[in-house]
Amino acid sequence: MLERLVEQREAVSLVLSDVTTVKNLNSHQWVTARDLAATLRPFMDVTVLMSAASYPTLSMILPVLDGLKHLLANASGGLDGLRGILLRLLGEKFGDVFADDELCIATVVDPRFKLAAFDTDDRRQKATSAVLHAMLDITAVQQPSAVAPVNVPAPSSSTSTHPSIWDKLDLGAASTTTSMRSQGSMQHELDLYTSDAPIARSACPLQWWKTNHTAYPVIAQLARRLLSVPATSVASERLFSRAGDVITKKRNQLSPSCADRVLFLMENL
Repeated sequence: MLERLVEQREAVSLVLSDVTTVKNLNSHQWVTARDLAATLRPFMDVTVLMSAASYPTLSMILPVLDGLKHLLANASGGLDGLRGILLRLLGEKFGDVFADDELCIATVVDPRFKLAAFDTDDRRQKATSAVLHAMLDITAVQQPSAVAPVNVPAPSSSTSTHPSIWDKLDLGAASTTTSMRSQGSMQHELDLYTSDAPIARSACPLQWWKTNHTAYPVIAQLARRLLSVPATSVASERLFSRAGDVITKKRNQLSPSCADRVLFLMENL
């Protein structure tokens, strides 16, 4: 609304010239309104971007917040004091978002960003380690009994099957060998994935994963788990508002299942 007011400055001033009960803004106030609209414009863009429901938003938290802070910190002229206050409030509200492993993993598995959002070596290393550990956790859950005993030559020709003092050593060797092989394959998959350039931000990451899930099977499972999480509650609140349009005084006898189907059709068609 403020941006529209600045845009229509001449028309507003012309109308107010004939109105004695309302004072027009002076030149300094018009300049302040223009600078205020320009300062708040990125917040409007972020609100629109993060309120959507047709694409993943959890993976956008890191790059969007980091980009907003960078914009506020590097802008000059106009309302420098206001930008400083907004920058401080963002830090108090969200803290260090790069310290959240889940957000780091979600950003990396989004093919629009990968490691591009991490601008320092420490951040890239931390994000890579978090993704690798998550990949290992997935394989460990899927294959809890994948560890096979290692064939170690017996120190004697005895074929006895009674418990041996070497049982613990053999199991430890098998577990270490399997863990090293699994970690090596996961690291190779992650290196292949991050070595490719990110896709365009206008592209759909879900469609990309639908096409490429066989090339990176473990990372695809992480993407399926994390990219389905919305970053805000706007989508659910929007659905509640639509429910008020469906269940009215004249349609108050709808069964829960029927109302659910009607809402589903309204949201998806």
